[in-house]
Amino acid sequence: MKILPRFLPLALLLAGCGGLEPVAAPPIMNDPACREEARRGPERDAARQSNFTNQTQVRFLQNQENEAERRLYNDCLRRRGLPTPGGVEAIQRS
Repeated sequence: MKILPRFLPLALLLAGCGGLEPVAAPPIMNDPACREEARRGPERDAARQSNFTNQTQVRFLQNQENEAERRLYNDCLRRRGLPTPGGVEAIQRS
């Protein structure tokens, strides 16, 4: 029974760290015209207008912004007849 009080702070610390959502990497954009179009997109800016005091919310919004920017960039490339980068689509979290 003396083991429980010794490991309780460690268990609480580890439980608290598991709640943060990982942030998806921003897209790699090499085409300058599509990069500008993706950065000006209204979908990307919608994620910026929310609560920035909650760290979990900030990470969620950063994911949404990165996903919207990637989608806008890939759509621009497809319209111009250029290949999209990478071979594996990013994981979509719901």
